[in-house]
Amino acid sequence: LFMWPTERQGRIGNFDFDAFDPCFSQTGGSLSLCDNPSPGFIIPASVESTGLANVDGAIAATARVDNDHTLRGQDLNNFAPRIGFAYQPFDTSRMVIRGGYGVFYDRPSAAFINTIFSNYPFLRELEITVPSGNVPFANAFSQQPTTLPLSSWLPFRLQRGSGTGGTYVIRDNTGVTRDARLNVTPPGNIAETFEFRAIDRDLRTPYVQQFNIGTQYEITKNLMFEVRYVHTRGQNLLQALAFNQGFDLNDPATPDHIYERFNQAYLAAGSPNGPLNSGSSARERGLGKAFGFANPFRVGGAATCAGGVLSGVAGAPVDLNLANPLTCAGNTLGGGQVINFEARVPILGFNVPEALILRSNGESTYHGAQFGLTQRLSRGLHFNGSYTWSKSIDTSSTDPGSTAGGGKPDVPNSGFVVQGDLRNLDANRAVSDFDRTHRFSLSFVYDIPSLGSNRRLFTGWQVSGFFQAQTGTPFSIFSPEPEIGTAPQYRDLVRGSGGLYRLGFGRPSLCGTLDELRRPGSDITEEAFNSDVLCTGLGQSGNLGRNVLRAPNQSRFDFGIIKSTKLSETVALEFGWDIFNVFNKANFGAPDFELGSPDFGQIVTTVGGPRVMQFRAKLKF
Repeated sequence: LFMWPTERQGRIGNFDFDAFDPCFSQTGGSLSLCDNPSPGFIIPASVESTGLANVDGAIAATARVDNDHTLRGQDLNNFAPRIGFAYQPFDTSRMVIRGGYGVFYDRPSAAFINTIFSNYPFLRELEITVPSGNVPFANAFSQQPTTLPLSSWLPFRLQRGSGTGGTYVIRDNTGVTRDARLNVTPPGNIAETFEFRAIDRDLRTPYVQQFNIGTQYEITKNLMFEVRYVHTRGQNLLQALAFNQGFDLNDPATPDHIYERFNQAYLAAGSPNGPLNSGSSARERGLGKAFGFANPFRVGGAATCAGGVLSGVAGAPVDLNLANPLTCAGNTLGGGQVINFEARVPILGFNVPEALILRSNGESTYHGAQFGLTQRLSRGLHFNGSYTWSKSIDTSSTDPGSTAGGGKPDVPNSGFVVQGDLRNLDANRAVSDFDRTHRFSLSFVYDIPSLGSNRRLFTGWQVSGFFQAQTGTPFSIFSPEPEIGTAPQYRDLVRGSGGLYRLGFGRPSLCGTLDELRRPGSDITEEAFNSDVLCTGLGQSGNLGRNVLRAPNQSRFDFGIIKSTKLSETVALEFGWDIFNVFNKANFGAPDFELGSPDFGQIVTTVGGPRVMQFRAKLKF
């Protein structure tokens, strides 16, 4: 029984999505519900005041649940039976069949819950990033209210700039009317949306079912062969999902309230493109007015500007993500801004790549055929050889307790969030990050015979070694948090790989075959795969699957020699010479697989070290 973690002073901020389910459906949401997340925030019954008036004001305005962990009860049915057997099929001691089955529960890590450092209502992050350029630190926050309850920053609202080229920005509810340079602005800061760590209130304890069956056969008195099949299935596995993924407005499944969000901002800006259309849906009313203009780049086309004349747009498909039309003035192509990804979300006010929910909806399977040959110490020789042929499959492979890091600031690592389109988790099902199809290992110790000599020089010699060879690990090609800002950027490989959504991991498309992609260059360290067959996903999460490539195979051989010399009945002197990676083989790691990186496609790391030798002496008594 693993109880849900609590915090001593009740400082756990969570979110209850039950009332907000309509915001994720095509017709069920409304602006009054989906543009004000305040009623969804929840805190524990045990919460204590902080002594900070603006924080305590937000605590008072936040709903309390009837427990100290904010989840719905405890997971109390974790029954874990196990059974095993051994069977000797014949009246002989040379063969035994063994098998077993068990259910094993995994204690949920509190690492993810420890990342609620940024959760409302206990903290409100504010970034001063406008106006552009260096913001004077001395007065950067001079216009920010320091006593206003944090709850008063909500709800956020969408605002459109004036004129036909106006774009959409999100502003908070502070009423601030001057920016960091004291310039007059519309009321409210340009909002810093919530980076949030929610926990599914119906969270369950992860568990794994394990099954194995095999046989051991004694070939000779000291030599045994074993073959075994092993299967595991993981269920209720924890994974972090970006719960506020925005919509591609061209998607017919986009909730209608999102279009109405833009319609209302457009009307408030004075309807610069004329009155809204008549129609039964917000999508129909705003098309070509508040959003939706020709975009030749969405299908791989291009627009040109010559002599102030725009060409290449006629007949281009309408892109509902565009806030304004492409324009041509002074031989410069302008306009065609893509509506901000944070404005196209189901619930206005949450960040996209940094608003996560921990859910127990992951799964995994493993199939392995294991073979072993063991020689017990006999005639001075002992060895153990094993080979495994296996496949591990899952939707994500790492514990979701980590945050942005991995040695690269502000770039998500593999444990940060599940990759790919989070509305289509099945597309993320692939071989595990740690999968190795083949693995062989051999270890041995051999006492060299003295050939009948009792001389110290010929006695006490021993050699040992260890050899391992294995398949390289899989890896995915992705673009970290890509974002499309203008129509031409659909054609860009880095931005076009999921750039409509700005999720943690955007994948490109494959405009060729997997065999072509997997073909390395003449120098594998400079060109580990053929990146020429990669192409933009035109803003979508591309069709290139997760973990379709592998790092190079790896092998190593270690060897040692020992000479033990007796100095007396009870004292011996031992000298040893150990050689690690005898053949000085360079085992290459995975290449840099982040689109846009200067080392993309190059191998810049190795696994294990070069050849190393050591000498040692030991006095045994």
